[in-house]
Amino acid sequence: MKAYWTMLGILASCLFAFTACFASAQENTSLHKRFTNQDVLEMAKLGLSDDVIIAKIRKACEERADGVSFDTSVEGLKALKAANVSESVIKVMINPAPPAPAIVAGANPITIDPGLPPPEVGVYWRDQSQFVLLQGQMVSNTKAGGKAGSMFTYGLRGQHWDATIEGHTSKNVVRDRKPVFYLYVPEGTDSSDYVLLKLNQKGDRREFQIGSFGGVTGGKSGVKKDKEVPFHAEHVGIRIYKVALDDALNPGEYGFFMGTGISQTMTASRGGSRSGGAASGRIYDFSIPE
Repeated sequence: MKAYWTMLGILASCLFAFTACFASAQENTSLHKRFTNQDVLEMAKLGLSDDVIIAKIRKACEERADGVSFDTSVEGLKALKAANVSESVIKVMINPAPPAPAIVAGANPITIDPGLPPPEVGVYWRDQSQFVLLQGQMVSNTKAGGKAGSMFTYGLRGQHWDATIEGHTSKNVVRDRKPVFYLYVPEGTDSSDYVLLKLNQKGDRREFQIGSFGGVTGGKSGVKKDKEVPFHAEHVGIRIYKVALDDALNPGEYGFFMGTGISQTMTASRGGSRSGGAASGRIYDFSIPE
């Protein structure tokens, strides 16, 4: 009798183990079922879009290396075509790997060179290892100067046009008597479009001459030469120039000016067209402190 119950226990244990293995096998088979032509055909019959079917195929590939098993033989392709499966889906069934990203000319990110200023148009002062952007401003205000001199010389001495900049001093302070600057210029321009000027301080503003009219020599346009500060520029990168000064700067107000429309005609206060310089442009002003 004891032997009977022992044998019955062994048989029950075996049956339990067999049932567990069978259930596990079924579960594994269900979990690891591969995506086949039949799955594609059924999805197409449901009216699902190509995008959905393709997403499902690629998802199966991502989950397991053997997640799909497609018959792409000639016979298999005939069956797919007969079921109105689109060529877009068939192409993905043949090669389920996602396409490589398209390379667009000029779309590569800009590599920042620590030895050059950021790729943003402007004027930069190199303060040791840092690049300090000089905050620029548009120049659009003008005034006529030299009226008294012209009056006392009966018009022999000409008058001049002065561009004005608000503020007695610049907010940009450069603490270096012989600084090194970098120009990141707009497209289509170069360093020759810039001039470095010594600015005149007049009350609550700064000025520089951009043209003259009247007098013996008639009208002229352009900045006054004796206010220009010489420098030489080296092309060191795409639209980037390194600016070195010939001489150290004295304390005062300065600015890199890039003018537009230099030959514009202006009118004097008493009427009549006379030559002058354009006041429009942008100036990157800075102060050299004592």
